[in-house]
Amino acid sequence: MHELQKELRFSAVCTLVLDVLVWVISLFVCGLGTAVPLGLALGSAGMYGNLLLLRRSILQAVHNGKTRTLGGYLLRCGIASAVMAAGLLLEQVDALSAVLPLLYPKLIFGILAFHSKKHS
Repeated sequence: MHELQKELRFSAVCTLVLDVLVWVISLFVCGLGTAVPLGLALGSAGMYGNLLLLRRSILQAVHNGKTRTLGGYLLRCGIASAVMAAGLLLEQVDALSAVLPLLYPKLIFGILAFHSKKHS
């Protein structure tokens, strides 16, 4: 349980760093505006919400031995779909910057796995 909390904290810090990096790059490409930061905030909130729900599902499976994963999976897909829809439908939000944080966990945990494998 402590490892999951540690990974969530690590992913929050990495998400913040990646969001700032994407925002700085977008300053050169798109100029100063509010659409990219709003999209990044929306996407990051959706991504972190998905990670929290996944953590809850893992803890329930470990403690209760039940594998009721379909409901949690559909809820996480619904959150990702809502973030994508909001990015596309709201003019104040940049669609690409709303979707991009949903891909961060693959990057973050892939680098973390490669780094831990390299030091083992």
